[in-house]
Amino acid sequence: MDLKIATEADNHELIEFFKDFPLRGLIDLKVDRHQDFFSNYRIQSDKHTTYTLRNKEGELNAAATIMIRNAWNEDQVCRIASAADLRVRNSRSAILQWSQHFLPVLKKETEENGVSSIFSYINLSDPTALNTFIRPRNMKRAMPRYYLYRRFRMVSLHGRFPWAKKPLPSLQIRQGHSSNVDALANYIIRRSRFRPFASVWDQSSFENKLARLSGLKLSDFFIAMDADDNVVGCLAPWSPAGIQDLIPLSYSLRAHNFRQFLKFLWMFRMTRRLAKPVASTGVESKLQFRFLTNVFADNEDVFESLLYSAYEYLTPQEFLVYAHTDQDYRLLPPLSWISASLPYALYSVTPPEREMPSFLHPSISFNPEIEAHTVF
Repeated sequence: MDLKIATEADNHELIEFFKDFPLRGLIDLKVDRHQDFFSNYRIQSDKHTTYTLRNKEGELNAAATIMIRNAWNEDQVCRIASAADLRVRNSRSAILQWSQHFLPVLKKETEENGVSSIFSYINLSDPTALNTFIRPRNMKRAMPRYYLYRRFRMVSLHGRFPWAKKPLPSLQIRQGHSSNVDALANYIIRRSRFRPFASVWDQSSFENKLARLSGLKLSDFFIAMDADDNVVGCLAPWSPAGIQDLIPLSYSLRAHNFRQFLKFLWMFRMTRRLAKPVASTGVESKLQFRFLTNVFADNEDVFESLLYSAYEYLTPQEFLVYAHTDQDYRLLPPLSWISASLPYALYSVTPPEREMPSFLHPSISFNPEIEAHTVF
């Protein structure tokens, strides 16, 4: 088999190949990249390379993408990489061949781009992913080592109970505007310094991050201000429509019961529903939601007030999705909201000859930046 770098000419083939590998878990999700397979990488980085593995007949057997970006860590800008979207055909030859090629690819990207760390998201609901990457293996084999960095959950917010809190009267929730953009940028820059591997560290990186997310406008930001007009929290809902859709193929019993619960409360205008699965209708219906980006809050009450404003801003069919790390108590989903979550983890990936990265030491308690739109 031959390892090749994908080009725009491979776009349609990669889109169809990707559809054959649903995200497994409580909900089996089909990922549809529409007409541009690479658009999901462009919103994250200018430097991304998709590697493909083809057999002698030219058939696509495996694919994976490495994205390189700048990040802020330990008071300086560094280069990091993300290993994403690894898909391998269920054949012995494809699996063995890819395992031989993956490590050289990581070493090549690390050396050529001056990368200090490589990261990868793992779906903890998918036993195949866990068996492939995380299971104990013979340490003598030349395979990348996966070290757990942070567990987190992809949280979805579908509605509020009648007793849910209203926004704090002492807070002013304003939308982004040219009059408050400097205060917003300064707040995000200041708070990002306490998030390892943050994507914002100065005005230029802030503007660059906003420009990458297609369709995200300054007016999409919700900014919480106290009585002295100090920014104390912010977030921005962003829709992945046009980049990729998530289509439910089937629901587990637990997820099915939750969907029926949402359907019942929807009749009382309390919730936003989940789409029907392909398994029951034969029709592909995408999930209608928005990712929360640039999520910061000084305390739990500020966060809930921001959620209230963002939720009211959406269409009646959309719900909210954000990433919540286990130790971030300020951003816990409020108990008075109707929510669900899927377990994920961020792993540090290293070649076997490297030592375990120092930032994994238990004494370092800061949570890294995890933006929900970069996970799927």
